[in-house]
Amino acid sequence: MRKIFFSVLLILIITGASFAQVRLVTSINILEDWLKIIGQDKVSVHTLITGLETPHTYSPRPSDAVALQKADAFIGVGLNLESWLEPLRKSAAKKDLLVYYLANDLELLETEHEYSEDDHEHGANPHVWLSLANAIQMVTKLSEILSSIDPANKSFYQQNSQNYIAELNKLKNTYHPKFAALKDKNLVSFPASYPYLFQELGLMELARGEETHGQEPSAKHMVYLTNLMKKNNIKVLVVEKQFSTVLPLTLAKSTGAKPVYLSPLLIDKLSYLQLMENNYRNLLAGFNK
Repeated sequence: MRKIFFSVLLILIITGASFAQVRLVTSINILEDWLKIIGQDKVSVHTLITGLETPHTYSPRPSDAVALQKADAFIGVGLNLESWLEPLRKSAAKKDLLVYYLANDLELLETEHEYSEDDHEHGANPHVWLSLANAIQMVTKLSEILSSIDPANKSFYQQNSQNYIAELNKLKNTYHPKFAALKDKNLVSFPASYPYLFQELGLMELARGEETHGQEPSAKHMVYLTNLMKKNNIKVLVVEKQFSTVLPLTLAKSTGAKPVYLSPLLIDKLSYLQLMENNYRNLLAGFNK
């Protein structure tokens, strides 16, 4: 009887271990979406940034410190997007936390543009996930991270990531030729979130409203934007819901441009694939008006 008891106990321990989830904390909901696709029921994910916040204005909550304290790893983008991580890590008393940044091996774009008439700080733009080519590399990296933490399920993570990459390529093959066929590819973007998206689609961002990220442009810069848009007959002005739309809509009205709403993060319960398709459709509608 005693032998049977210990045998059953051993089975329960092994079974419990096999169902233990990899506990992860991420900075943005894009990463959560990818992790749940790759890891499915083998991972639990706590995301710090909601769709209507931005990583630049995020303020850690006590529940975030608790989640970090319990986590097996933190997965972020990098490029100073998660500048608040170290103070949060200290408050969580988690010195041995594994930290992974997905942008480390990507080809990066600088924040400063040649068109700007004012001085700006140099630095790599962190919104790398808005390029499907970058997304594919980041998904591959996530599969490798999960496999290193949970090697018993390596083939599971690899297969799921490969299936998802096939969906990303399908989206690319559906929409990228539509942008290649556009005759007018010039636009102005109010936020600084989309250089990777524009570059991949072959679109020309002639000017940008944000002088520094999240800061409204000066009156001088608004005049500059207005004159540039009128001179170049710009018909597409990119704006986003995460920031105030008063100045962008004023600029659109004064120049006759169409405001095109994009989002860098998941909102309205969209998946990453749905977010990117919405961004593509909105851009195409703006250019085809």
